Amino acid sequence: MAIVTHHHLQLRELRFAAPARVRVWKGAATLRSGNVTIELREGESFTVPSFVRFSCLAHPRMAAQGMRPAVWSLALETQSPADMESAADASKPHARRLAAAIFAQPAADWRAEGIARDWQMSPARLRALLFAEGESLRSLVREQRVAWVLAGLARMEDAGAPPAAAGFASLAALQRACQEAIGLPPEIARRAISLLSSTPVQVAPARRDEARKPRYRPYF
Repeated sequence: MAIVTHHHLQLRELRFAAPARVRVWKGAATLRSGNVTIELREGESFTVPSFVRFSCLAHPRMAAQGMRPAVWSLALETQSPADMESAADASKPHARRLAAAIFAQPAADWRAEGIARDWQMSPARLRALLFAEGESLRSLVREQRVAWVLAGLARMEDAGAPPAAAGFASLAALQRACQEAIGLPPEIARRAISLLSSTPVQVAPARRDEARKPRYRPYF
């Protein structure tokens, strides 16, 4: 499922526990990580290694009829090839392990006491390990819960899932987290998240000549 945006849209500070493939169907997109910038044009894609922080700026395109929306997709790869694994951020093993666990079960209770018990260490030791890697438990939990929501929006799955499914107490809390974590304005977050509560649209089987065309809904 592809994402449509009718204006320039930037999602910042994205980070996933699995490799994330960004593909541009229409328009263009700019990916940035640190001092590295990658420009993607129509038909191009790039896979960001797991646990590498990046931003994505989608660009609509100018046409004779006026501004045309940017159409792009975000997909997480279930398996990480050897070259992707070697490119992943290996400097934060504890934060990366915890991020993967949070993403897999975002609604779970991720307090330090429970994690420390599972990891057979004290809460103070857990916090110290994360601190040494430049991370905090609270920020990591919020980040991966938002990542789970964003991945669901990109797939248009989990229709009808309440905010509690992602570990948030309310829709307002989820919208606020999206704004604080990835810079998604509340009004856009509200419009996008509302689709998860709508009735899924039944898509007719594609004809052979349409098999490669992306299916999408414009919600950004």
